[in-house]
Parts: sequence; structure tokens; C-alpha cells
Amino acid sequence: MNIKETELLFQANALAVPVIKKHDRDEGWTVTLSGKHKLNPMLETARGQIRVFKRLDAAVGVLFEVGFGEVTIVR
Repeated sequence: MNIKETELLFQANALAVPVIKKHDRDEGWTVTLSGKHKLNPMLETARGQIRVFKRLDAAVGVLFEVGFGEVTIVR
């Protein structure tokens, strides 16, 4: 799901607390957005690829901009 879909689902209260995980292949972090939806739970780029953040604070910042008040970070 891209950022626009994330914003819409957040406003509809259809998302649970996001989980930020260390990305397996790269040096970076990915975001999983589970909840009441049928979309891909991974945050994606506009072109449909998994969005990998180079820095943890960048991933948290994007989620806070959407409106989330808390996130879970998993190594």
C-alpha cells in the first residue's frame, strides 16, 4: 500500500499499530501496516515496490506525519 492509501485507511480507523522491521536484504527499515483491509500490508513506493527507509527516524517520521501516535520497532 502506498502512502495515500495509508492516510485514507488511517482516517477510517482501519489500521493497527504499524510495525517497523529491519530489512533483510539491505541496510534499512520496512513498515508493515496490518488492520481491517485487503491491501498489501507493506508500505510501498508509488511504483509498487517495498519502501525501504535508510534511517529509522525517517520511517517513524513518515508514520507520525500520517497521524499515528505510536509504532512498534522489531529488530
